[in-house]
Parts: sequence; C-alpha cells; structure tokens
Amino acid sequence: MNKADELIRAFQSVMRPDAEAAPQGRRASAVLIPLLEDQGELKVILTKRSTQLRHHAGQISFPGGAIDQGETVEQAALREAHEEINLNPSHVDVLGHLPGVLTTANFHIAPVLGLVKRELATNDMNLSPHPDEVDRILLEPIHPLLLEENHRQEPRQYNGVDYKTWVIDHHQEYIWGATAKLIVQWSRLLPSDLWGDDAIGGAA
Repeated sequence: MNKADELIRAFQSVMRPDAEAAPQGRRASAVLIPLLEDQGELKVILTKRSTQLRHHAGQISFPGGAIDQGETVEQAALREAHEEINLNPSHVDVLGHLPGVLTTANFHIAPVLGLVKRELATNDMNLSPHPDEVDRILLEPIHPLLLEENHRQEPRQYNGVDYKTWVIDHHQEYIWGATAKLIVQWSRLLPSDLWGDDAIGGAA
C-alpha cells in the first residue's frame, strides 16, 4: 500500500456514511472535496471563485452550491462540480461525508469527500472553469492544508458583528472563511500522529 492509499484509508476512517442535515432556517448547500493522485501525491481540487459572484466572490473554495429541491447532498455536490469545473460525476467515487459548516451568509455547507478514479490521468479529466463562476482551478497537495501548524484565526466583522475566521497559511493563496473552517474541522478528526516524520506523508 502506497502513501496515498494509506492517507485515503485514514480519511475514510473519519468519514460519516450520511450527510449532515441543514439546521432549521439555514440555506442548504453542498460542496465536493475532490481528491486525486497526481504523480504519487494526493492532491485536492480547489477553485478561485469569480469576483462577480454575489456570495464569497473571489474566495478560494471547493466546488459546490445550493441544493436543489429533490436533490441529495451527494447529487448536488457532484452536479455543482460538473457545472463549475467540468468534473464528470462518473469520474468520482464518493468516500463519505464530513461535518457541515455554517457561513455568515446563512448557508449550511455539507461536505462530500470524493476520489477521482485513478485510471484517469490529470490531463484526461478535461477540467475547465465555468467563466461565470470560477476564475481559476487549483490543484493543491492535501498534506500542507491539513497541518495544524498552518491554521490560524483572524478577527473579522460581518454586518457590524465581530467574529473570528479560520485562515490556512499558503505560499500563494489566501484561504479563509468556510473553506478554511471545513479543512480545520477535518484535520482535527484525524489521528494526531498522522503527519509525524515516520508517518504518512513525512515531515512538512
């Protein structure tokens, strides 16, 4: 078993079989966390949202959006990923669900973890950003994003109310808000020794 397989197994051990329902009064939405193995390294697909969007414009995000009537969380996450970055739903194996997060815009986000089928090379996926929704597609190693040493909080204000938001330190992008909170929650579920020098992925 290679390191990517071991990491996926660790992720599966903390997955929930069912999605978390949106609390009363919150707008239900879903995101897909698409993982793929690229040259032996496990990476995640993120997007930089269009600056023209009404909600979370210009932010780093997972592909996703509102759940349509009659859709399951899984169906919504896969549909949105297809619409936003042209990721074919048939190319993704769903691994499970992570705890949801609440946003300042009154959304509840239900995260779906998916693994892109390994027989697909990265350039065979034909990913492309929807011009009205996504400025760029990012392919990032998952290991640094989940390291607790890269997580911090910053003060913010929304509609006159002070609060703190999570930020993921990154060499190039500013990853914050619901996406960062989701990643932080996920990392806290994983075994504390997962990223040790002799464990999966080695030292940072």
